[in-house]
Amino acid sequence: MYLYLILLAGLVLFIVLYSLIFRKYTAGFKPENHQISYEASADLVSAKIKKISSRPFLFGMEDNLVSDEDFYFDDINFYAIDNKQQRKAVFPLTDIIELSKTSITITNDRVWQVIIQGADNHKIVFKFTHNYTLWNKDFYKFYKKIEQVNPAAVKSKWSLWTM
Repeated sequence: MYLYLILLAGLVLFIVLYSLIFRKYTAGFKPENHQISYEASADLVSAKIKKISSRPFLFGMEDNLVSDEDFYFDDINFYAIDNKQQRKAVFPLTDIIELSKTSITITNDRVWQVIIQGADNHKIVFKFTHNYTLWNKDFYKFYKKIEQVNPAAVKSKWSLWTM
């Protein structure tokens, strides 16, 4: 009987310590972009734009690591779409000043970041995991498009082994 109580207490202590350590080391990782001007839109996603992000699953802890929006692109713009509040923000691809990998991985998916030079010279940071698969190459197309539009913005090399 006591052995079960000790194991249960140890498990609870492990969970509490793990969550405290996780919060300490991930504090400030997820960007807070309060200066984004979203527009309300009933038609958030059109057939022309391609999705480049996915939502990883880490028992709710991924909310502290990646942005809440879904990310899309076309030949001209980068889109941050917030499906919960039915709004989107549109940025020209030429405003992207950095596309890079971070050191964080969630369930074998690397977290990438896009930094955009916003109005009034402030930076907007989005962090997401890509949706690259054998059948969906849209993130790679986005990577190549940014490399074509602004080669200095690409800070991380693309590789199938380290994506």
